[in-house]
Amino acid sequence: MTQKKASQLNLIGTLFLVMGLLSIFNLPVLSKVGEQLKENSFETANLTKPDGTKYEDSDQFESIRRSMVIGMLLFTVFFSLVCFMTGTCILKRISHRTCFVGSVVVLIAFPLGTILGSCSLMLLSKAETKRLFTRQQDG
Repeated sequence: MTQKKASQLNLIGTLFLVMGLLSIFNLPVLSKVGEQLKENSFETANLTKPDGTKYEDSDQFESIRRSMVIGMLLFTVFFSLVCFMTGTCILKRISHRTCFVGSVVVLIAFPLGTILGSCSLMLLSKAETKRLFTRQQDG
């Protein structure tokens, strides 16, 4: 039974690493989000000044767009680092608590993160799995 739990932990750890890689590949997509947001907002909004002339691009909109893209970029980098850290900790059986916290953080990413996080939480909460972590730390 312990061998089965060890192989399940190896699978979950590998899936965490794959999830981290997938989230890194979102970065080029995020660079295009700001441009698309700018195009869509001016096409759908009929913005005119009180005198009836067409409204020009503003610095305020540019700063909102820039802050949104930077926020998404930071979240993606943070999320991929959490995935890599959790996957590495699970594969090396380093810290049970770190793996547990990483699994909770991954629950945010719907639907793949929710599935992976809930499966890993169920696996990490079992007593046999906890023993695998303590056995690895003892030597």
